[in-house]
Amino acid sequence: MAETPVDTRISQVDNKANLPPDYYTCKASHAFDQWFACLTVGSQLRSYYRYGHKTSCGKHWSKFKMCMGMKLRSEESGKAIMEEFREKEEAKRNSLPNVMDVWTRRENTSSEDTAGTENRGPETPTF
Repeated sequence: MAETPVDTRISQVDNKANLPPDYYTCKASHAFDQWFACLTVGSQLRSYYRYGHKTSCGKHWSKFKMCMGMKLRSEESGKAIMEEFREKEEAKRNSLPNVMDVWTRRENTSSEDTAGTENRGPETPTF
C-alpha cells in the first residue's frame, strides 16, 4: 500500500467537476443547529477544558446568516456566495497551525534510533 506524504495538506476542492451536488447549497436548519450546539454548556466546557477559554460561536452565526441570505438570492448568486464562503473557510483552516507544524517526519527508523533511549543511564545487570 502506497503511503501518502504526511506533510501535505489536503484541499477540499481539488476538482470542481467532482463536487457533490449539494456542495453549493446551505441548509439554514443545519447551520442553526450547529450554532445552537456551540452555545450549549457541554460545548463551552469542552472548549474551556481544551483551550482555556470559552469558544466564540461567531463563525456558526455568520454561516446561519449567510444561509438565510442565500434564500433571497438567485441560484447563480447563491453559488457564488457559497463558493466564496467555502474558500474563506478553507484559507482560514489552512492558515492555522496543524500537527505538521509541531512534529517532523522521522526518516531513520532503525532499532538504534528509538524514542527514549537517549535519556537512559548505564545498563544495570539483573541477577
